[in-house]
Amino acid sequence: MSSLKSLIASPASGRTRPVLIDHTDYATAVIRQGQPIPWADLAALTGHQGQVHALLDPDATWLDVGAVQGAHLVADPELVAAMGARSRTGYALRTLLADEDGVAGVQRTAKTLADAARRPLVLSLPSPARWLGRAHGVAGTGLDEVDPDRADMASTYIAEWLGKLAELPVALVLLDARARVGDPIAQPESVSDYSAITNIASHLDWVVALRTDDQVETSDGTTISLLPEGFWSDDDEIPAGDALLTGIPASAQPERVLEKLARLA
Repeated sequence: MSSLKSLIASPASGRTRPVLIDHTDYATAVIRQGQPIPWADLAALTGHQGQVHALLDPDATWLDVGAVQGAHLVADPELVAAMGARSRTGYALRTLLADEDGVAGVQRTAKTLADAARRPLVLSLPSPARWLGRAHGVAGTGLDEVDPDRADMASTYIAEWLGKLAELPVALVLLDARARVGDPIAQPESVSDYSAITNIASHLDWVVALRTDDQVETSDGTTISLLPEGFWSDDDEIPAGDALLTGIPASAQPERVLEKLARLA
């Protein structure tokens, strides 16, 4: 079973509780030696993931949806042009998420990686406010600010898109609300703001969580504790919780990372 509840009851790694690892930065530095992750080459990406799992043994298959979509946009300038055909708020994101080739690419990538790892998926995607702003930025119709009404509108597009991924073995949909350089101003977000997303996720037996710089909020009361990046270099305590979520920084020393992983057993 792919549900988060099943993952917590029996972590795939044999740990006492699951550790969900955002390994993009660390894997780029250590495994790829600074070379970009091959998001557009599924065979190479699957091989890369195999190396990541052999090294870190995460309890779920982490998929950076924003990175997969970014690679698709680089390869499809006509889609980028279509996203910018109108300046109306939401048009860029709606056009992106309605693109059949883009949906098929995410489906294919996610299924291939999950099947290869034999571990359920964490779909990490920008939160509605962040994805709306970034889609407009790509399209050349940038926004200065994303208010709650605009973010709620974006959440309906994302919910419809998630419904197209219903056959995937998803344990967690993680909405990443952390700001990046260049993001438009946005109000603080909460899982409870986005009933369209939580409703479709509940129907599919998926859990939705929203990640900020200092916490993870879930749709079902599951406690996912954020293990700070400093843990991988310092002696930070390990927080309580049903599951742990962490990102390993690119600067982390491989020997130290292995020592820290042993502490999480």
